[in-house]
Amino acid sequence: MFFKYLDRSATKNDIRDQLMWTAYDNGETLSKARADKLADKFKRGAFDPDLARFIQYSDPVGEEATRNADRALGLAA
Repeated sequence: MFFKYLDRSATKNDIRDQLMWTAYDNGETLSKARADKLADKFKRGAFDPDLARFIQYSDPVGEEATRNADRALGLAA
């Protein structure tokens, strides 16, 4: 996640620039406006860098495996 290596004590503009650089480095597109909004939220403490990578990580294979296991145990609705 973008916020893992950011420091909340940095200026909002520095955080925005770091977000944009990280997105570019990862081959992602991130507009300056979106990066500014994310930097503002991060600066206000809206993101917990330690939890963000778990919350936003999508694992379709793991989700399917969980559904299959629940179904096999009779736990699926």
